Amino acid sequence: MKSMNRLGWLLLILAGLLIGGCGGREEPTPTRTPIPTYTSTPEGQQPVTAAQNPAAQQPAAQLPAPTNTPVPPTATFTPEPPTTTPTPIPPTDTPIPTETPTATPTDTPTITPSPTPTPTPTPDYAFSLELAEQFPTQLPGVDEVRVYVYVYNGEAYALGGYTISVSKDGVPLSVLARSTDGLPGETRPGPSPYTRFANLGAAFFEKPEGLWEVQLLDGGGFPMGEAVQFVLGPDDNLRELYLRYHEK
Repeated sequence: MKSMNRLGWLLLILAGLLIGGCGGREEPTPTRTPIPTYTSTPEGQQPVTAAQNPAAQQPAAQLPAPTNTPVPPTATFTPEPPTTTPTPIPPTDTPIPTETPTATPTDTPTITPSPTPTPTPTPDYAFSLELAEQFPTQLPGVDEVRVYVYVYNGEAYALGGYTISVSKDGVPLSVLARSTDGLPGETRPGPSPYTRFANLGAAFFEKPEGLWEVQLLDGGGFPMGEAVQFVLGPDDNLRELYLRYHEK
C-alpha cells in the first residue's frame, strides 16, 4: 500500500515537471535585502540572543512576491495653442552716412568804402562869366580857330592888361595877346548876327578837332574868371569862340 502511494506521488511529480517544462520556467522575483543600520541600545536593553528568545530561532516567514500595481492614470496634458510669432521685417539697407565736407570759411574781403568826392569849392574869381558862344568861322577852308574876349566893368568900359590861357586836349598853347582899355572893338566889321564887342583876340592855326579850354588871367597869369570848354569836330564850322567877363 505504501509503495502504491509512493508511485502515485512520483507520477504526480513527473506530470508537474512535464507541465512546468511545457509552460516555461518562471524566474522568481528578486527581493531587496535591506541594509542593516546600527541603532545604539541603551544600557539594560541589550538584544536578546537566540538562546534566550526561542522565537528568534524560527525562520522568518517568506514575504509574498510583489505584484504589479497599476499606475493610476495621470492628467491629460492639453498643449497650449502656439503663439503667433511675428514675421520679422527684413532689414533694409541702411545707407552709409557720407561725410559732409566742412566748408572752409573764406575771409570776406573788407570793402573799403571809396572816399566821397568832396566838391571843389568854386573859387571866388574877380570876374564873373556872362557869356560863352560859338559862331561860324570867317575863313572857310582854313584850319583856324579864333578866340574873342570882352573884359569890362560896370560903366561898360573895356579893361586892359588881361590875357587868356588856351589849351587843346590838355596841351597849353602860346598866347601873346593882351586886352586893351577904353572903347571896345568888334569881332566883325559892320553889324551882323555874330558881331560882338571885344577888346582881346587870338588866332590858332590848328586842326579844330579836339577839346578846347579858355580862361581869363591877369597880367601875372593868375586866374581871374571861370574856365570854359568847347568841343570841336574835324570839319566843325563853328570855330569862332566868344567869351564875356564882367568885373564884380
